[in-house]
Amino acid sequence: MPGPHTFREMSKITLLLLVGGGGNSPVEQAITQARQAAASDLVETLLDAGVIDRAIVATDDPSWADELAGLPVEIDPDPAEGPFHFGQRLSGLIHRYGVKRALYAGGGSAPLMSGAAWREALKPLDSAGPAAVTNNLHSSDWVAFTPALGLAPLLANEERDNGLAWMLDHKAQIPTTSLPPSAASRFDLDTPADLLIARAHPLV
Repeated sequence: MPGPHTFREMSKITLLLLVGGGGNSPVEQAITQARQAAASDLVETLLDAGVIDRAIVATDDPSWADELAGLPVEIDPDPAEGPFHFGQRLSGLIHRYGVKRALYAGGGSAPLMSGAAWREALKPLDSAGPAAVTNNLHSSDWVAFTPALGLAPLLANEERDNGLAWMLDHKAQIPTTSLPPSAASRFDLDTPADLLIARAHPLV
């Protein structure tokens, strides 16, 4: 019979937060800074909610990495050489840190998700078997999944994060839960218009 701490140990998840890219124009810099701010808030929200026990941040911006020094995160700088490949980067992080239950999120993901919403959303990963949860099966901004190590070879083939949940559901045959459409589940920061919407939202 499982011990009293088994459920908690099984339910804890490693956050793999990939935050990078962006141009040099004032508008592009504004979006980059907003996405970095949202990423910092996401780490704090998930830690406060008690759904992750480790946060690994992959970034190409050393100056922003320095600003995260006050948070309990591990910084994994993007390689200086060679083109960025999403799937290979994600798969490499999973192998390097021995991740079993993963929550992948990109910069700007889920700025309206509360701690309570995260706790409810990630419940499928409490099961002992394979499972995945995403905000959007057809164009994912974040995906939680297990067993991460076993799925790493498939993940390495993905060029973008948008098709990650679809691949897990259709190719890997992992039971995948897609959250109902809502502002909290679908909104992320990609464009100047998104920044204007976020600025007006009472929860931001």
